[in-house]
Amino acid sequence: MSVSCVLAILVSQLMAAPGFAQGLQPMDTPPAVLYDSGRSVPLAPYLAQLAGDAEDSGALAGVQFPFGTKQLRSAVLAKDGMPVFNAAWMTQPTFVVAADELSMRWLAFNHARLVQAQAVGIVVRAGSVTAYRALQRLAAPMRLAPDTGGWLSEQLAAAGAGVYPLLVHTDGRAYQILFQAFEGEGAGVGQHRTGDHDE
Repeated sequence: MSVSCVLAILVSQLMAAPGFAQGLQPMDTPPAVLYDSGRSVPLAPYLAQLAGDAEDSGALAGVQFPFGTKQLRSAVLAKDGMPVFNAAWMTQPTFVVAADELSMRWLAFNHARLVQAQAVGIVVRAGSVTAYRALQRLAAPMRLAPDTGGWLSEQLAAAGAGVYPLLVHTDGRAYQILFQAFEGEGAGVGQHRTGDHDE
């Protein structure tokens, strides 16, 4: 029997299944993790590629506002260059921000470096759609995605980097001072702080 015949039979059986005609229904509960090898790849950076920009009215469909994390706070990173993720997970630089004044100042200051690095953004706190849209406009042309699941926040907090704003570079390390991340000037020394150049 040819492969095309087998596929045709499988498709016809699927279409005849009891639930197929009703279509896929939205899940009332989030999916459960059945197994985690410890080497799972975080989903948030991939979602950021799909999230729309500030002009896309459907980009935030299903997101409940306000949303936020209890694990992360707006503060200074204890040490720039601290390892937080396996570098193999990082397909591109990913910055973590909130829709607040400090994050917006940090994003504006570092915008050119982040755009040049083709970074994507994860928003861990936003009080309203309006605040989120303002952050999207500031980040453009970079993409943002809301992190409403808590996994990213838990991982950062467990690694000792439970703050925002910050960047997780492709080396798996967290930075707030981005010239260290992109130019290697004193990475990991942690002598500079975000507030040093925000004024």
